Amino acid sequence: MIFAQGLAPIFILDLAAGVLLAAAASCRSRACGNHVTGAAVLGCLAGLAAPLLRDCLLGFGALPLNRGEYLAAAVFGALAGALFGNLSGRAWRFFYWSDSLGLALAACVGTSRGLAFGLGLSGCLLLGVLAGLAGGLVRDMALGDVARAVEESLYATAAALGALLTLALSLYAPLPDWQSVLAGAALVLLLRLLPRRTGMGA
Repeated sequence: MIFAQGLAPIFILDLAAGVLLAAAASCRSRACGNHVTGAAVLGCLAGLAAPLLRDCLLGFGALPLNRGEYLAAAVFGALAGALFGNLSGRAWRFFYWSDSLGLALAACVGTSRGLAFGLGLSGCLLLGVLAGLAGGLVRDMALGDVARAVEESLYATAAALGALLTLALSLYAPLPDWQSVLAGAALVLLLRLLPRRTGMGA
């Protein structure tokens, strides 16, 4: 089993990433005027993208499809995002922060899982970044947007630096894996906040 009982905190963070990425996708879709059912479907796809890609690359096939928690998390996030997408004054803020936190958690959880299953350092970083970007890429391609991963300077770079911190703490600090993940995610959020503080864009 990819998440043993002792790794329950990592599993919870993984589900949280799915909720957030699903919410970001459905919120963005509703804010663009799409129907609620279409927004919900897109949210589910975005929420499942990270664990599906990560586990397939780790050799576990479609394991997330056999665990109802992943689908439940994606559905919950998609419905929440669709609700916030109707609130024109708050939709963009909700999208930005749910996307940023989902990116952070998915990237850092992916890095931690790569290390736990024996990948080398570069493999862990690559797995983490790919997992972090997967949900956003699915969303942006489906909506016909320019991918934020290539449009924004501190998107993929933030995910990579957060993954690097997660990896360093997991290897050299006496911390549980989930704490290393949270520290890496906090760095991603800090970096995502910088453009807003400096006026470089959202």
